[in-house]
Amino acid sequence: MKDIHFDRYQNAVSVLNRTNSGSDLESVLGSVLKDILGLLGFSSGAIRIKTSYGEADISVDSHLGGASLCFDDLSATECACLEALESSGGVAIEIGELKGRRCAEAGFRSVIAIPVPVGGIMLAVDKEEKSASKEAMSAAGQVCHHIGETVERIRESLQERELARDLETVNSVGRLVTSKLNLSDMTKEIVEQIGKVLQTDEVNVIMYDEKKKELSFLARYFANGSELDELEIYPLSDGINSWIIKTRQTLLMTYNTEEECEKLGIRHGGKPALSWLGAPMIYKDRVMGVLSVQSYRRKGLYGARSKKLLEIVAAQCAVAVENSRLFEEVISREKEKEWLYFSLTHDLRSLVSPVAGFARLIQATGPGQPQEESQSLLKGIVTSSEKLTRFVDDILVYSKIKSGKLVLNVERADVMRCVESAITLNMPEFTMRKLAVLVNGERPKLGAVTFSGRFEADFDVAQIERALLNLISNAVKHATSRIEVTLRLEGRMISCQVEDDGPGISQEMCEAVFDEYYQANSRIKGVGLGLPTVRKLVEMHHGSIRVHSKPGEGFSAKFSWPRTLADRTREKPEAINAL
Repeated sequence: MKDIHFDRYQNAVSVLNRTNSGSDLESVLGSVLKDILGLLGFSSGAIRIKTSYGEADISVDSHLGGASLCFDDLSATECACLEALESSGGVAIEIGELKGRRCAEAGFRSVIAIPVPVGGIMLAVDKEEKSASKEAMSAAGQVCHHIGETVERIRESLQERELARDLETVNSVGRLVTSKLNLSDMTKEIVEQIGKVLQTDEVNVIMYDEKKKELSFLARYFANGSELDELEIYPLSDGINSWIIKTRQTLLMTYNTEEECEKLGIRHGGKPALSWLGAPMIYKDRVMGVLSVQSYRRKGLYGARSKKLLEIVAAQCAVAVENSRLFEEVISREKEKEWLYFSLTHDLRSLVSPVAGFARLIQATGPGQPQEESQSLLKGIVTSSEKLTRFVDDILVYSKIKSGKLVLNVERADVMRCVESAITLNMPEFTMRKLAVLVNGERPKLGAVTFSGRFEADFDVAQIERALLNLISNAVKHATSRIEVTLRLEGRMISCQVEDDGPGISQEMCEAVFDEYYQANSRIKGVGLGLPTVRKLVEMHHGSIRVHSKPGEGFSAKFSWPRTLADRTREKPEAINAL
């Protein structure tokens, strides 16, 4: 190699060895191109590097002496450049082959094209007829090879920086998940971080309600600074996010979402994107939503690195959703406890006060009190004590139901006896409030409370009696003049209905009466566990309960269950909801 050629070659290689970034490469490429042209003895030239590895893109152009490439990126369609890109060595074009080509139109008579490994091309042109020696071609080819090595080194450096940035993103999201329990605020910060790291136009966190089969936007990030106007809710369908929910798979689209969705058989909705990536948010094998990113300006923006990062962050988002749910559950329980303590205190005081009052009356009247009056006061004490005992029992039973520790003692018995017992225990209230009570159209007989008819079934006597007591006690609180209890056999089911002629409630309230601690009438105090307890007891008997009411038309509650144990396998309990 001649000294002048060696100097140019050594200078180019030395410059490339000191180049460690895309910006450095852009600044030195002109100098390297000048050395290559000097090696070949050509006056003009152009060089283009266009490559990507994952999401590490390097795109650099340089030209000298009025030369330029006649195509975009590396998409040459003819002439020396195409041959060079398709070969492993340099290609020299003779003058006769330039006719009709852009190089000839620009006045150039000699052309040499050499490929740059990993994605690039070098073009040398001259307005005079020239040719380069094999030695010069070899030296120029080696410089182009060094350019490729430099690009590879820069790409590896970019990848390392991207990996470090991804790890920081994962750590940052992890810190958010453990430090914040407000789901809305947390997801807003997460999507903003993902949007910046992946240089995307839009990021979405979409929640999935498995019971309702609905998807809803929880948080969005827009690169242009706009915000989500209002909560969007739509049903699970055959769209992109629904596909991810159903298949539990990450979906990557790299060039046109409309075309790629059509190939996959997915319905496309919304604005088409050039790049789209979505990952399912899964916690303990349960799909909780979708985390997605999209770009409207760049094709192939996301690759294996983005896919891995998004899957990790999606899993963290799922943990965040679960943490938030547990936190809200704890807060709800604390509120329930506060309400329960308040209601229990009120009810216990209302039950204990009569006992204390009757005792004080007996104490005040002394030993000379008439026998009949003493018996009446003692009867009041007993009645109040029984109410207190029933109240405590109800709380204990509900606690066992909630903890799953209540076990039914099922036996064959007559349901009418339970009705009679419940009516008997409420007779003092009927008398005090002057309420008429009818059971299958009959009034209670004088003396012992009995009614005609037998309704034998398999059930837990104590718990069905408790359910009836709750319903009848509820009716007593609201009835104006009358309460009716209807017991009948309906096929393989046995049903019991309790109605009152009170003020009634709205349809909306009917749908809420089975909620724990709900009070339809705030003026009538109570814990709000009566109807929830009844529903749980009926469900444990494989039955269902419905309520019906309208303002001014009273209130009706009807529950039923399979009459025998054998019938439980034949009958499916009706859906439990308000009429």
